[in-house]
Amino acid sequence: MSNNQTLPIKGEKSEGQRGSTLFDKIWDAHVVQKVEDGPTQLYIDRLYAHEVTSPQAFDALRDKGIKAFRPDHVVAMPDHNTPSDQQTAIGDPIGCKQVETLAKNCSEFGIKHFSMGTKDNGIIHVVGPEKALSLPGMTIVCGDSHTSTHGAVGAIAMGIGTSEVAQVLASQCILQSKPKTMRINVEGKLQPGVTAKDVALYIMAQMTTSGATGYAVEYAGSVVREMSMEGRLTLSNLSIEMGSRAGLIAPDETTFAYLIGREYAPKGAEWDAAVAKWSQLKSDADAVFDKEVTYRAEDIKPRITYGTNPGAGIAIDECIPTTDGMSESEKKQFLAQLDYMQFKPGEKLEGHKVDYVFLGACTNGRIEDFRAFASVVKGKKKHPDVVAWLVPGSWLVRQQIIDEGIDKILADAGFELRLPSCSSCLAMNPDKVPAGKLSISTSNRNFVGRQGPGARTILASPLTVAASAITGVVTNPQNVTISELPVPAEVRKVVDATPSNCPNCAFPQKMEAAAAKADGAKSAHRAFNVVKSTCLPINIDNNNTDNIIPARYLAFTTRDPKFYGDAFMHDIRFDANNQPIASFIMNQAPFNEVPSEGKREIIIGGKNWGSGSSREHAAWAIAGYGIRVVISSSFADIHRNNLLNCFVLPVIVSEEFRQELLATVANDANAVVTVDVPNQTVTNEATGHSEKFEINGYKKYCLLNGYDDIDYLLSKKDAIEQFEKSKCC
Repeated sequence: MSNNQTLPIKGEKSEGQRGSTLFDKIWDAHVVQKVEDGPTQLYIDRLYAHEVTSPQAFDALRDKGIKAFRPDHVVAMPDHNTPSDQQTAIGDPIGCKQVETLAKNCSEFGIKHFSMGTKDNGIIHVVGPEKALSLPGMTIVCGDSHTSTHGAVGAIAMGIGTSEVAQVLASQCILQSKPKTMRINVEGKLQPGVTAKDVALYIMAQMTTSGATGYAVEYAGSVVREMSMEGRLTLSNLSIEMGSRAGLIAPDETTFAYLIGREYAPKGAEWDAAVAKWSQLKSDADAVFDKEVTYRAEDIKPRITYGTNPGAGIAIDECIPTTDGMSESEKKQFLAQLDYMQFKPGEKLEGHKVDYVFLGACTNGRIEDFRAFASVVKGKKKHPDVVAWLVPGSWLVRQQIIDEGIDKILADAGFELRLPSCSSCLAMNPDKVPAGKLSISTSNRNFVGRQGPGARTILASPLTVAASAITGVVTNPQNVTISELPVPAEVRKVVDATPSNCPNCAFPQKMEAAAAKADGAKSAHRAFNVVKSTCLPINIDNNNTDNIIPARYLAFTTRDPKFYGDAFMHDIRFDANNQPIASFIMNQAPFNEVPSEGKREIIIGGKNWGSGSSREHAAWAIAGYGIRVVISSSFADIHRNNLLNCFVLPVIVSEEFRQELLATVANDANAVVTVDVPNQTVTNEATGHSEKFEINGYKKYCLLNGYDDIDYLLSKKDAIEQFEKSKCC
């Protein structure tokens, strides 16, 4: 099977059969088999890998003595640790080792590697679509939650954890439960100054950060149809921030015009055949979604965030909400967000001083984003008190910026164009916002410490960020002059740019193959039966993976449980001087005792536990700390899968029972809860009250026997090869 081939969709539906959604069509075409009382074995067309979430996945293959099953379906590149000044060596030796390890792993396993400093490198979710490595009808995965970006081309694209990356490397398949489907329609015409980023921020504020948990979202409506591909990529990118498993858009003429002529797109007659097939990739008129919502374009204004999750957003001319009508628990968590951000309820943020601006990331690091930024700053000057980082998402985008003369507009306005990198999106490279400073950013997350320990982040569109960079305060782009940028037709399309490698790159372009042994501790699967223990109550709603393990701890290639356990909830447990924060529960006796058998092995967590990144490091941190069970009324989908793959049991109970458990522990810190896996029950021993919890038969068997998914998939190699043969013609 060609490594850029998409599978044929199913034919006409039979009489009386309801229509299929776009998601259904792509998913069903990739099912190898359904595991009895378990997940679906889904074939993956494209695996992307970067330096942060892949080292331990390659180690898993070494531990089992196996090769990559279909290396030609895998593309890798470093982006998280990459400096936006690549003539400077990576200063952090740990981050440097991650980048080196990726290069060595790709050499050993025969995987295409776009090395740092080469013209092919960039942010993985920018490079994939712009090279047409991501195509309509594909299934695409990566150990990164913003993999949903690629769904904009009409593909199923999902973020996964490291254990699942290993599954795909070993078998080109993944074990996943099929999510429900949701369609979000946006109808009408957007106002001037309102962008796809504003649409996404608006939807998140309406849906909340958990409103799409358990769903794959299709975006539709007149506003989406009128969006450019860059706008669609931005919209799909942010799907994960409302809990969605995937976000996709039906391919159309806009999609085809974007893809044609790109490096890995089909050519000639193959292109014509592909377009004919892709044109069928749309939801049937009589398709039924599990949920459908519609928003009006006229209700959407330029948006900003005010809190520490992307759903905490307002129109730029509105005030931060007050606490009126909030429960005590909601009020406490709301005020904690504002306290971190140094804002007040009812405060208006328009006109608030900003210290840093960031244009870039896989959300807004494309050519259209730089055109938008330049259209605002043309003929103006950067405010002298503002530090600005302008970082293109790829070398191709950077070259296009130069070809169009945008670099000169930026330079004349006092801005420096930096080199491709994830940069200030997360604190894994030198572009860190200092503690206490306020950044207005085009990135995708405003979590505590996301842009640097103690940094404060407002999310906004490129237009809003540009306007704020000029004035030095949060500024509505509708109130500034926006210039036309005449661009010759012959340089309008990014595909025509011809970038060169980074001159004087401080990083070697080729690396020798890795030593044929795993680096770091192997994970030992401890089989489950009954866990009877006192509890650790961490009642934080939307407790995201940046809280669970800060980004700076992701740069290690080991999987040593002790290391990650020490990092668990670090920036919530300790202040900037590494002193314990007395008000946090983990620093209060007896909850500060180290978990051991029967003691603090069970977390009672807040709602939507584990939102945010796909980093499996968060699950490793929980396991490494000594936790065996996390109880909540809801979990983020990717994190829940990661916990199961790390043999930590995520237990979903009713919200009423969760509140009962919290109240019991508040009354008696040494109250005991029993989690019985064979009988699938949770019991509050103080009240005798029990609830059943759900777990499919396959995962239950794995937990009870210490059996992992790779073992299962390797046993199905013949079925996978037969599936490939049946789909390649």
